[in-house]
Amino acid sequence: MKEKKDELQAYRLKCYCQMLLEDIHDDYAIQDYQADWKEAQDKVKQLFDELDTLALSPEEQADRLLTIFVALQIGYRAPDLFARATDMTYDLLPQLAETAESPIPNSQFDNHCPPSVVRCQTQVRRSQLSILLTFLFQETQDEELLPYIDHFMSTWNEDTMSEEDRYLIELFQLAEET
Repeated sequence: MKEKKDELQAYRLKCYCQMLLEDIHDDYAIQDYQADWKEAQDKVKQLFDELDTLALSPEEQADRLLTIFVALQIGYRAPDLFARATDMTYDLLPQLAETAESPIPNSQFDNHCPPSVVRCQTQVRRSQLSILLTFLFQETQDEELLPYIDHFMSTWNEDTMSEEDRYLIELFQLAEET
């Protein structure tokens, strides 16, 4: 079954709530934690299967990879799945660049970011790409991605931010505090 964009986003929002312990009962037990982890792992496997077997556009691939990165934050860490998502994301960036209609006019970042990252914004929603690159950076610590992530996030304003953008900011503020 091919997941739809709005279904993937709804699942990511659910994962953000779990990561931030929103809507969790006071008696959240280890069994609940394990059930959430199992559900996330099943979703990741399903999305990897779709990436492997379906003919998907670069945007559809990016949406699935973003959902995989978010779902992998739930429960126990699976390094092999993170490595696979990381490799697939790096492989996707040049494809996104090839299909982009025009590069972002952003000479300030042209020398610091991989050309594939600089040009792929026209195919993938700005916030979706910044979130995907942020999760990619978390896994790789690839500093070439930082200026581009900073650039994307600097273009967000309070009035146009999505719910997903707000969750990402909250998660990273919490990470900075610890």
